[in-house]
Amino acid sequence: MKRCYLIGYPVEHSMSPAMHNAAFKALGLDAEYSLAPVEPGRLGAFIEKLREGDVLGANVTIPHKVEVMRHLDQVDETANAIGAVNTIVKRDGRLTGYNTDATGGVKALTEECGGLNGRNVTILGAGGASRAITYQVSRVDCRVTVLNRSVEKARKLVDKLRPTASAQLLYGGLDQLPGVIVDTDVLINSTPVGMSPKTSDSPVPEELLHGGLFVFDVIYNPIKTKLLEDAEAKGAGTLSGVKMLVYQGAEAFRMWTGVEPSVDLMQRVVEKNLGG
Repeated sequence: MKRCYLIGYPVEHSMSPAMHNAAFKALGLDAEYSLAPVEPGRLGAFIEKLREGDVLGANVTIPHKVEVMRHLDQVDETANAIGAVNTIVKRDGRLTGYNTDATGGVKALTEECGGLNGRNVTILGAGGASRAITYQVSRVDCRVTVLNRSVEKARKLVDKLRPTASAQLLYGGLDQLPGVIVDTDVLINSTPVGMSPKTSDSPVPEELLHGGLFVFDVIYNPIKTKLLEDAEAKGAGTLSGVKMLVYQGAEAFRMWTGVEPSVDLMQRVVEKNLGG
């Protein structure tokens, strides 16, 4: 049996095993996707184990998306530009890192909000998910502001992407959100604030939200975070992280197997397991 893993810590909340295993079964593939809770100090040792046996590859999530890069044989050009890896593919014993968050997240967003050209986009967070989304959004002719608790981390992200960006890139601290959100068209939360089990938390005070926003929360558990509930109450458009999860997962699946999975099936399985 071929094997794939989700490497992170913690990972118990993930819907990826249900999604991928349903796709394997539907296609008659003898493969299994399993959770791999790996504490930060054990990452290198676990990556070496991927070289053994019938492993197709792995997904990588918090907190390992950046650190994992130094344990791989090769990193794809896009993942290198982003500075984060969420997918590992094993070929001939060599491990190559990719980033499917970038295309998956922005594909989901543009399908729902009608495109980003000429719009003001504010991204909360500067971690692995933010790196991927900011990279992809920066390819578009728009204005992007990255706000993060650590301004220095936001500055480093923007400085890394600015030389090849089509977008105007700005950065700042989360304390600047009240002034920035007034002119924001698309707000993206790439932080884990509001994720299960702390579902009563939100990265944005309710009073700052307005009906002119489209709010994309990359969190998918719960499907409707407090941020999205508050945004809907203000008349804003909203998108959960479910489609991003499915789209990035489908791309990883294709890389591992060379086979096209059913995106509709994967999405139905995720929503069913989340009670959506």
